[in-house]
Amino acid sequence: MRLMSRSLFSILLLAVVCSGPLTAAEAKKELKAGIIGLDTSHVIAFTKLLNTGTPEGDLAGIRVVAAYPKGSPDIASSVDRVPGYIEQVKEMGVEIVPSIDELLKKVDVVFLETNDGRPHLEQAIPVLQAGKPLFIDKPVAGSLVDAIALYELSEKYNTPMFSSSSLRFAKGAQRLRNGEEGKITKCSTHSPCSLEATHPDLFWYGIHGVETLFTVMGPGCQSVKRTVSNADRDEVAGKWSGGREGHFAGVRKGTPKGYGGTAVGENGEVAVGGYDGYKPLLVEIAKFFRSGKAPVSPEETLEIYSFMEAADESKRQGGAEVTLASVYEKAEKEAHAKLAKLDLADTGSSAPDNTLTSAEKEAGWKLLFNGKDYSGWKCNNGKPIAAPIEDGALVPYKSGGYLIVYDKPFADFKFKCDVKMPEECNSGIFFRVGDLKNPVQTGFEAQVLTGDGTGMHDFGAIYDLVAPSVNRASKPGEWTNLEITCQGPHVSVAVNGKVVAKLNADEWTEPGKRLDGSSHKFKDAVKDFPRKGYLGFQDHGHKVWYKNVKLLEL
Repeated sequence: MRLMSRSLFSILLLAVVCSGPLTAAEAKKELKAGIIGLDTSHVIAFTKLLNTGTPEGDLAGIRVVAAYPKGSPDIASSVDRVPGYIEQVKEMGVEIVPSIDELLKKVDVVFLETNDGRPHLEQAIPVLQAGKPLFIDKPVAGSLVDAIALYELSEKYNTPMFSSSSLRFAKGAQRLRNGEEGKITKCSTHSPCSLEATHPDLFWYGIHGVETLFTVMGPGCQSVKRTVSNADRDEVAGKWSGGREGHFAGVRKGTPKGYGGTAVGENGEVAVGGYDGYKPLLVEIAKFFRSGKAPVSPEETLEIYSFMEAADESKRQGGAEVTLASVYEKAEKEAHAKLAKLDLADTGSSAPDNTLTSAEKEAGWKLLFNGKDYSGWKCNNGKPIAAPIEDGALVPYKSGGYLIVYDKPFADFKFKCDVKMPEECNSGIFFRVGDLKNPVQTGFEAQVLTGDGTGMHDFGAIYDLVAPSVNRASKPGEWTNLEITCQGPHVSVAVNGKVVAKLNADEWTEPGKRLDGSSHKFKDAVKDFPRKGYLGFQDHGHKVWYKNVKLLEL
């Protein structure tokens, strides 16, 4: 999935609803939660709801056990709260730890509560790398650039993450979101909108009313204009696809007070409703922590922050109309540059070919191919590999078997390599192969194919099961970075640093059938595929070269 591509703003019709009922297994699991940042009142509210009394329903069985207190480095209103909040959470049984690394050793899930959005990217990276489900309180970041980077890293590390204002889950907004007044054609919302000089105007507190607006209207906003901007208030008008209109007023002085708004639906004008407290949001966070299913899509959250960034750009341009796509495109480029600078973009190897970087060694990656010989590799039929190594690259073509396989099965892992294709190529990378005599029916395949298609058999597809959302393969003769992640039922394929295909095997319960009911070639249900097996490169009659073959067991 390519988050918020240029065309996505105009075609996105995604309807996001709150996560559904949990399975019995999900509901029973006890979860230890950690908090990063003790500089917002939210941490006290959440901890009281989870750690005091006898929590019931979705809140039962989740307890905050540890917190790393450092939040904003320099916003006085945040920094000054930390000592008092430390004492309050300690009284509720929370251990204070000296680092995020120490926190992650003690918890299953994480609340990133730092009031200041600027440190969020830095604080979230180790959480996402550790695979711990992450809720990021508003604002998701201090810039659209960092927001994009966060969601790209969430995909890269296959770690579920979401962010939301508590106003999204107020009863009035949800009633309209769920269609109880029919299709909404217009909506105006308002909220307090105090400013913070370190953040774009609406990020700091206007996010509450903007999130309410998007909850009611849904995604699909195309452009905005800052119509009012003075000491007392900010107002922004947005145009949605289909001729729909949205308006937000951020109030610092004057009326209207508090949170609310009106919407025009098929039944006429109705009230949006106000603030219903923290509990509705916390219930959704609890469901998310147990299921890994975010109640708000990355696309919608990034559209919200694009809306607010476009409002700032409109202000800079004297109230001109600004498209969300234009600010997103600029921010996306900056996000990619930032991730590359952090050595997190995964667009290739930063070490000499067929060696591990110091960071990879520290993280526990294994080098599976040394670039010199086939140590540790064999043909799937047991024969020695007949194909020569070419310029430090592994070559399956005419190897003597259907696959060249590594002589050890793996269960949960991250795998990455660089692949180069000729002008005509049809091949694949097999993984979790349970029976080397029948790899086609007992394992997954990541498709390696020249061309620019996005079908079930095109580059980056989980072969015959999930098509890539976009074809990110480099041109023939150029190297493409490919990464496969397997963790329990979750399987994903990333190409040049971006996840393009993923599935949850537990959802695929019918033999020979995809989730949409169409047929695939496999005789067994995908949920019954081996969760541990061999990794191999296919000889399908075309030359293809692989280098920098690395694996991290999870």
